Amino acid sequence: MAEKIKPERMRPEDYAPGESPMARGATYVRKEVVKNGVGFGSALAIAISFTTHQSVLWAILHGIFSWFYVVYFLLTR
Repeated sequence: MAEKIKPERMRPEDYAPGESPMARGATYVRKEVVKNGVGFGSALAIAISFTTHQSVLWAILHGIFSWFYVVYFLLTR
């Protein structure tokens, strides 16, 4: 089996002046994932809410509040 060749990591001095690694499209991918899916905070709030209340309606409502509900849950438990 052939060995996989790992590309070398680029060092800060390999970039042109004023250019950053994020300018190569990494932020575009992240924006698309967040725009087209449920965020981690919403998913966590839904999971906590459904486990606690056993209600889909409460889970949806708490998913809308996202991180606010997660922080509230952590402060009150």
